[in-house]
This record gives sequence, structure tokens and C-alpha cells, in this order.
Amino acid sequence: MKTIDVHQAYWRKRLAARPPAVTLPPDRERPPVSSFLRDTARQAVDAEAYSRVKSVASTQMTSPAVVLLAALNAVLHRYTASTDLTLGAVLASDERPGRSNLVVLRTELSGDLSAEELVRRISDTVSEAAMHGDCPFDTLGSAAGNEAGTAAAPLFHIAFQFSSSPGDRGAGSDCADELAQCDIVIRARDENGSATVDWDYDSELFDPSTIERFLRHFDILLTGITADPRSSLAELPLLAPAELRRLLVEWNDTKTKFPRDTCIHQFFEAQVERTPDQTAVVFKEQKLTYRQLNARANQLAHRLRQLGIGPDSLVGICVERSLEMTIGLLGVLKAGGAYVPLDPGYPRERLAFMLQDARVQVLLTQQALLNGLPEHSASVLCLDAARPDWDNQPTENLSSGVNAGNLAYAIYTSGSTGKPKGVLISHRNVVNFFTGMDQAIGGDGPGVWLAVTSISFDISVLELFWTLARGFTVVLYKDQHLRADHPGNGAGAPKKKIDFSLFYFASDAGQDAGNRYRLLLEGAKFADQHGFDAVWMPERHFHAFGGLYPNPSVTSAAVAAITERIKIRAGSVVLPLQNPVRVAEEWSVVDNLSRGRVAISFASGWQINDFVLAPHNYVARKEVMVRGIETVRRLWRGETLLLPGVEGKEVAVKTLPRPVQQELPIWITATGNPETYRLAGQLGAGLLTHLVGQRIEDLAAKIMIYRQAWQEHGHPAEGHVTLMLHTFVGEDLDAVRETVREPFSNYLKTSVDLLKNSPWGFAPARLAPQAQLRQRATGPAELNEEELSALLEHAFDRYFENSSLFGTPEVCLRMVDQVRAIGVDEIACLIDFGVDSQTVIDSLRALNEVRQRSNEGAAEPVSDYSLSALARRHGVTHFQCTPSLAGMLVGQPENREWLGRLRRMMIGGEAFPAALAKQLRERVRGSIHNMYGPTETTVWSTTQRVDEVDGTVSIGRPIANTEIYLLGGHFRPVPPGVAGELCIGGAGVVRGYLNRPELTAEKFIRNPFSADPESRLYRTGDLARYRSDGTLEFLGRLDHQVKIRGHRIELAEIESVLGQHDSVRECAVIAREDTPGDKRVVAYLGLHPGAARESKALRDFLTARLPEYMVPAVFVFLDRLPQTPNGKIDRRALPASLGAPMDEGTRFVAPRTPVEEVLAEIWAELLGVDRVGAEDNFFELGGHSLLATQLITRLRDVFRVELPLGILFQAPTVSAIAAFMIAHESRPGLIEKTALLLQRIDAMSEGEVTAKLQISRA
Repeated sequence: MKTIDVHQAYWRKRLAARPPAVTLPPDRERPPVSSFLRDTARQAVDAEAYSRVKSVASTQMTSPAVVLLAALNAVLHRYTASTDLTLGAVLASDERPGRSNLVVLRTELSGDLSAEELVRRISDTVSEAAMHGDCPFDTLGSAAGNEAGTAAAPLFHIAFQFSSSPGDRGAGSDCADELAQCDIVIRARDENGSATVDWDYDSELFDPSTIERFLRHFDILLTGITADPRSSLAELPLLAPAELRRLLVEWNDTKTKFPRDTCIHQFFEAQVERTPDQTAVVFKEQKLTYRQLNARANQLAHRLRQLGIGPDSLVGICVERSLEMTIGLLGVLKAGGAYVPLDPGYPRERLAFMLQDARVQVLLTQQALLNGLPEHSASVLCLDAARPDWDNQPTENLSSGVNAGNLAYAIYTSGSTGKPKGVLISHRNVVNFFTGMDQAIGGDGPGVWLAVTSISFDISVLELFWTLARGFTVVLYKDQHLRADHPGNGAGAPKKKIDFSLFYFASDAGQDAGNRYRLLLEGAKFADQHGFDAVWMPERHFHAFGGLYPNPSVTSAAVAAITERIKIRAGSVVLPLQNPVRVAEEWSVVDNLSRGRVAISFASGWQINDFVLAPHNYVARKEVMVRGIETVRRLWRGETLLLPGVEGKEVAVKTLPRPVQQELPIWITATGNPETYRLAGQLGAGLLTHLVGQRIEDLAAKIMIYRQAWQEHGHPAEGHVTLMLHTFVGEDLDAVRETVREPFSNYLKTSVDLLKNSPWGFAPARLAPQAQLRQRATGPAELNEEELSALLEHAFDRYFENSSLFGTPEVCLRMVDQVRAIGVDEIACLIDFGVDSQTVIDSLRALNEVRQRSNEGAAEPVSDYSLSALARRHGVTHFQCTPSLAGMLVGQPENREWLGRLRRMMIGGEAFPAALAKQLRERVRGSIHNMYGPTETTVWSTTQRVDEVDGTVSIGRPIANTEIYLLGGHFRPVPPGVAGELCIGGAGVVRGYLNRPELTAEKFIRNPFSADPESRLYRTGDLARYRSDGTLEFLGRLDHQVKIRGHRIELAEIESVLGQHDSVRECAVIAREDTPGDKRVVAYLGLHPGAARESKALRDFLTARLPEYMVPAVFVFLDRLPQTPNGKIDRRALPASLGAPMDEGTRFVAPRTPVEEVLAEIWAELLGVDRVGAEDNFFELGGHSLLATQLITRLRDVFRVELPLGILFQAPTVSAIAAFMIAHESRPGLIEKTALLLQRIDAMSEGEVTAKLQISRA
């Protein structure tokens, strides 16, 4: 083998799998093309110091140059934390006397090395390199894996050369071109008893102060090495005493007095005293003053105390954003407990773990969420119950015995073990945070805060608690809002959604003998399958009118057995005829059979003959009903009641079986008496009524009474009004009239007592004089046939025209709009009034058409609950969000005006890009603040006001009573400009992790810089460095935790769950930002032989176990994942993710129309994929909510259409969006013409486009 081959073989082995070349942390980014501007700093090593250098060299039988190299490696190791360093060195040639070679010195610094061990190791490295130094430099690059002729920089950024004779300036001249490309070249010279070290550096990268600091640290470490060569390198000092004092003391001078013995809710209570009638919180069209919010929270707190909640008790809260959410949080704190947020959007498996791990005693939730909750042992309180059982609790503030050291909340964050971990935060932690926020963003008085953050993230603590403790009005944003300004809504005010149900109140006239309940059962099945809201069944006795329903619980059980989703309601249970215990028992059975779908409307009774079942209750029937409702409610909740038994003895009663729903939804049935409407509002019950006996305008006035009573008693939302309307829909109006005339007239005949006092303008003169006389003398009396016929004819005509859903869909839609306008929320369509059952069943499709058309373009009562609309409507002054959300908002024209009006904007949760900071600085007239902090140190720990943006955006300085330490190996402080692990001490450091003592001990360590033995530091795992002015710069993570769109994600947790899938052999999950500004979670998978590459199956698997934000955007399948030499997955070698690959067996459907083709191009560009098919799912291709917003904006710009953001969740494919756009375009053909025009423009050359533009301008 030739000598050159031997040299190459050595270098190939020596430089295999080397890490990136080490350098000093630069002050500026490396320019694409260097201008080779350089400067030099000179350092003198005096005779005494150099004598020690030579002494160590002599002892180790090496040269002074090696000792200087050891100091250089040691300081670079401390600066970079790298244990594998590559430097360049100029060595004399063994084969070419008088010539020099440029070689690579690769030194391993792992382990607890002593100084003399490092000197020996470098001496050996230099000797080996010298033996193989006569390898041409371009060949050296090839051996290292570089292309021949590449510059030296890829092999090393720092080079060292030593001249042993004074005045020798020519050493290394053979390598001058290569050395000129280094970041730093250190040239040391022996000067007859002393030494001189020149530091030649790239002045485009480094400031003089940075180099001077590095020289100082080199000198300190060199002194340490030569003073005690046997000492551990890690223990040697790096910083001068003055530097250490500045880092540890001066830059942590944050000591501030704060009310350390006050609890969160006590600040709120003090604010209630100051501004009781100011609006505290707003959600949609609902709002509560400080006084009202305090009273409601106090009532809940008293109830929680009764349930055993006290200091450090954990209370789960699983709710949608609402006023109830705020009441629930404050109620828990006032009761002395700590709340545990449980996001209703999380998978059941994750919620189940959190409930079990936290062992919550009580769970606060909402009725609509009950069925989605996993099994648990907590007591449940529904915050939106029609009449919650704490309504009668005191409204005054209470004393729970809680103190500032007790827990305020426990928030679960992503965990690397595959399970989330609960972080325990005390009141004192939060109160100190309040003080910090007073200093950082207070000072200009309270305003209006738009709160957007889920309570599952601790940023919400600032939005909800600091604000309410400081007199703000908090506007709650619900991200799943409806927009009414999208195509199809038409002009004018938006329509409010109205529900449709079926109502049964049949006259038992012998129809369908032997199969009397066919219409009930067939109608219920149809309603269940076609989007109707409920099926209603009455209770009637001893009367043909409604006679098929003596016991609605029995018929409801039958309906429960044949339906899946539709609600099952009694309309009505005459409670004075019943024993409340039997009502609770029977309907609990139906609730179980239906899996939680029942509701009851209660009535006091109207037929005197019915009271043969309970004659003693007739006179006081309304009072009996109210008392009975309370009894049913309490039994339903599982309370034990003392009820009268035999011989006057009380018996403890608790009903079985337990129902599925924690709270029984109730209505009150009302006819004409306004006081019944008022009672329904007072009780927080729904309202069930009809138009027999009253006009629409009469009903409108009574609904207003109901709503007013509802609000006066502090119930959430505004109640629910259900209106019974007799219904038959057909294609021809005359045919409908003839079909319903006889059966409906006969139906009315059975209920003539309702008609005698009808308000439809029935002229008494049409009755025979003797009948009028009988009515005046004795009240309503029996009518003869002529009188009855006249009454029924008149009633039918007026009822058909004004009080029913009789007619064609177009006619019925007008009636729907009338009742919607007076505040009706639900139409209960009474369909069984005598028309042949099959005819009614056949007509249900036409009724369903009315239901569908009634709600086309329907929206919430206010047209727009988007961020921009809420901000404008409420005059928002303060806003906090992630950079991802800010980037989305600033790019949308509708947000520019309100962003400009903000007094303060807080940005946090992830790194704040400088480009975005510049954009916001141009838009926002108020102050912008960059916020940083982990949950474990209470929300935000550092803040920085962003005024001028030059380079990266600083995360600022520590807030009140907070210390920041940037630590390297062995927890030694690192110098300014050097990356270190960011560790946080002070009053914000929380108690630790719930049920995780080992992890708590690992992450929360004793503070080595404090004399207080109780002082602790939290190790964030974040990398940061100090700037020269003491502000902090965030650099990234030490581990695999990432922040994406503000969500803290442990990639190891995703890997752990993915590894549980049967198909997965190996996996790695990383965060990639292949497109600037679009960071995504990408999963790389190696599957078992024969397993199908199906990303959808894996996505579904993860969705069932992880929150949506943790599910990877893209799945990349590889035959084998790349590995490092030691057999670990090489994450740096994972390929770029070019969008989501098509699953095996999935057929690509090409876009079929010009509109689809244009849409597919837009999607591909936005998602960063090669192609998009007509049936490809936006979210399965890697889309997410922020990209969805960008897509909607792009489509608006291209097609001039306004699309609701939610449409992408309903229609996530190209073909579906294309169809929606075309269907909702008011100008037919415009979308298609626009697409064709765009394609023609795209096919033109640049010159043709320019020519066309010139022609158009001319």
C-alpha cells in the first residue's frame, strides 16, 4: 500500500461520523458569501504563567503548544457543551523539511477528565496527526466525506498554530488560503520566556467584546490547568468574580414585595367591592357583572364545600368555553380546592388517565358532555343544569380555610413516558405572577381583554384571573364559532337556528285498531334518522283527546328501544297526579334505556277528571308541582330524602337505578297564564307551549316574561322555548286543506273546551242566543250541534291560516320565520291528529324539507363571533396569543383595525420570529411584549417589551422575585453569549408533579446559588444565552420537547403511543420546518413485514389516544430508519417530509374541472406537497387550523368569495370545497369563469401577461 493510501485510510477512520465543526457562538448570522473582513486581538502570556505552561508540558513529556491546545479545547467545551471537538492545526511536515501541513485534531472530551488527562489525550492526538500529516489537504477533505477541493470550513472553523522561535511569522504560510476561511485562527508564539497569542477572527461574525471575553476565559482556564493539573476540568473556574456576580446577582435583582399570604379569589373579591356593577365577563350575548359572577361562584363554592371540597382537594372541570366555565373556576378556588382542567376535546383514554391520576373528588361539566366522559368515581355537577342544586346556596363570600400555600390548580402537560403529567401550582405562585404582570404590562388601568386560551393551558391564568383581579372586562372567545356572513345567508340580519321535533297527542278515535302506536314508532325512527331534535309524548287520562298516552314513560321506553340519537321527552307529566319518587324511578329507567336522552316537561294539570288519581292535590296543584319538581331533581342527582311513610314515620329514600344524566333536563308546560311562563323562567326550566287559545303576538309577550325571569334569576344562556304546532306538509295547498279538514275538525271537537275562549275573533253572535245566555249565567256549557259546527268551522279556518304548519313547504317556511322571530327555539310538530297513519308517514319527507330549508344559513343570534368581530364589538384593548396565531391574524385585512387599536399585545408560547415582530410592530400602535415561561414556574417567568427588532427577539429579563440561571456542565454558570440550560428559581417555582416524586426530584433541584436550603431551581430543558445587556435569547431545546402553535409537546410521548400499534416496528417523531414559518410534527415509521402503509389508520389510532395537536401532520414510511454508528436512530439523517404519501390501496383521483384544478394547485403550494387529488383530505395531507385560515384567505383573494372557516372541517376535500363555492356563489358561473381565466393566464408567457396588462392600462 502506498504511503498516501495509508494516510487516507487513517483520516477516513479518524473523521468518520464526526459532528459539525465547533466554533464560538457568533454575534451575527453567517453571511451567504464571506467578505473576508478580519480583525486581530492580542493576548500576552507573562513569564510566570508561561513558566507553568512549560512545567506541565515537561511533566507530561509534551510541548507548550499542547498545553495551550488543551486550554483551547477546554474553553470551547465549556462554551459549546460539545464532547467531540474538531480543530485545525498547523504542524511541521515530517516528510518535507521546512514545510507545514494543515491537519484535523479531533478530541473526545467525554467523562470527568482531569486537566493532565486532557493534556495527554491531546498530545497523543497531535502525535498521530503529525504521523499522517503529509496527506494533501484536498485529499484530506475527500477522506472526510467532502468533495475534492472543498474549503477547510466544513472540517473545522477554528485553527491553531504555534511558533516555537521568537519572530517566526512564516509558519503556516503553506496553508494561508485555508486558514483565511476559518472563523478564528489562534497563532501562539514563544517569546523567550513568555508567549504571545494572536486571535485572528472574522469580524462579520464576532464583535471585539466577544473575542475579548473569550480570551479572558481562555486565560482563566489556562491558569486553572497549570495551577492544578490533577483537578477536574469541570471544576475549574471559567468566570471572573465580577462576571459571576453580574450573572448571579445583578441580573437577578428582582426582589419585590408582594402579598404572599393572599389567595387568587381574594383579589377578585376585593375587585367586586370596588366595581360591583361593572361587566366582568362576556360570552357571546351573555354577560355577568362582578357582583353577579361573585354571587354565582359563591353559591357553587358553598355546594362544593358540602361535597367535601377543601384545601388541596382536586376538582375536575370539563366544560366548553362559557360563563359557566368562569363560574366553575372561581367556585373551586373559593371552596378551597384546586381545579384540574379536562379538555372535552381530548380522547376518552387521555381523560380517563387524568381523572384516575388526579383522583378528583368532584367533576364540574355540562350536560352535553356527560355522555362523552369516561368512567370515573367523582361526584358530578352540571354547571349548565336548568336549575342547579346550588341555586339556593348563600351568595356571600365564604371562608374555606385555604391559604396561599395551598394548591390553586393542577394542569396536565405532555409527558415523555407516554402519559401526561400533572403540574401542581399554589396560590402564592400565582399571586407572585400577578405582581410580575403588574410591573410588566400593568400601569395603564384596566381595559377589555379578549381571552382565547383553553383553560388546559396555564396562559389562561393571566387571561382570566389577573384580569378579574385588576378590574378588566374579559371577553371569552369560542374558537368553534359560526359566521353568518358567508354565502347563502342573504342580506340583512342572520337567521337563528330552530330545532324541529315530533309531538304526539293523538285522539284515540279507533284508527289503526290493533296497531295504534305505528305512527309513533315509525315517526320516531324517521326523526331519529333525519336530524330531528326530539320526540315528545304526553300524559292524558280518561279522555279521547290524547288518550293513547296514559303513561309517557312506557311509550318513551318503546321509542328508546328503536332509536339511537334523538332525544325523548315527556310533554307533559302531570306531577300533581304522580308520586315524585315513581317519576324519578320510571324516567331513570328510560334514561338508561336511551343512554341519557330523556327530558320531562311538567304540568300542573288541566282536566279536573284526571284528579280522581289524586283529588287532594287539585286545589293547590301548582304548588304541588313546584315542590314535586324539586323532589324529582334531588332524587335524580342521587340525594337521599326523608319522606313520609306509614304511621307518619319518615323513610330515607334514594332511587334506583341511577340515571345516565347527572341532571334531568326539565320544561314547564304553559298555556295562557303569564305567571306559568314566569315560573318556568324562575326555575331555569325550558318552556313548552302551543298556539291553541292564543295569538302569536300574545305568545311573544309571554316569551319576553319568561326570558326576563330567566335572566333575573341568574341562569346561564337564555332558556329554551318549545312551541307545539299541528303539522301536515304537502306539495299542494288545497290538497293539504282537504286532507286535514275532517280529521283536524274531529280532533278539535274532542278538545272543544280549549276553543270556547279562543282569541281568534270568534263572534259570540254566531252562537244561538240561548247558548250565549247559558254561558253568561253558568259559564261554558254544552253546545248543540249547530253551535258546535259553527265554532269548529271558524276554528279550523283560523287555525289553518295562522296557527299551524299546514300547507306547502313555502307556506310553512313563512310560519317558521314568524315563530322564530318571537323567540321560539324549537317547533314540536304535532302530527297525530287523525290523518291516516300512512299518509302522515309519507308526508314526513316534506316536513324534513321544511326543517332543512328553515335552517339554511342559520347562525347564532349575533352574526359573527370571530376574533375580529368580538374585538371590534367590545373595543378590545389587551390581547395575548401565540406567534402562530398572531401570524395568521396579521395577514388578514379584517384584523388590521382592531390590532392597531390594542394598548398591549402579549406574544408567547413559542419562539417569536423577528419577521413577525416587525410586521406586528408596524400594525400595533400599543406595546408588544414577548413572554416566556414554563408551566412549572407559573405561566410567564421573563418578559421583554419589543420596540426595535434587530435580529432575534429577546425573551427579556426575569419578572418579580424570579431568578434565571444559564448553566452548563456540573451546573456551572456559562458566560454571556454561551448557550446554557435555562434554570429558573424564585417564587414562581411550583410544588412539583402530581404522583411523580422521581420526576419532581429530577427536574426540581436544590438551588446551589442560594443560602436558603428550601430554595429550588426548575430545569426547563430550554437552551438560552445572555446578551451583553443581560437580556435573554431563547435558542431551542436540549431534548425532544417542542412547541408548535403554542402547544408544548413531548415527541417521546407520541413515539411511545405509536410504538403500541401492531404494525409499527420502529418510529421516530420530530418537528420539521421545511417551509419557513410552518413547523409540523412528522412521524417516520418502519413497519413490520407485510404491514400496510396506511397513514389514516395510524392517524385514527393516535387520535383516539392523544390530543389533536399532538397527532403528526405527516407520516413518512421508510424501509428502515437511518442509524448512528452506535445503533441509535439518526434523527439528523431523516429525510425531508414532502407532504403526506398516499396510503397503499388508495386511488389517486385527479381534479376533474378547472375549479378543482386551481384549488388543487393552491392546496399543493400551501401544504408543500407535489400533487393534490380531488378527493384528498386537507388535514390528512398535513393541514391544520392555521393553514386552513391561510387557505380561506387565499381563496378569498383568488375567487373573491367569503367562506366560513368551519367549511374545511365539514368539506375537507378539493371536490367538496369546489362544490360548496359553486353552490353558494350568488352569480352563477362566476367561479368557473374565474378558474378558466386563471388557467389561461397561467399558460401565458411573462411577455404575454405584460402585454395584456399594458393594453388594459391603455
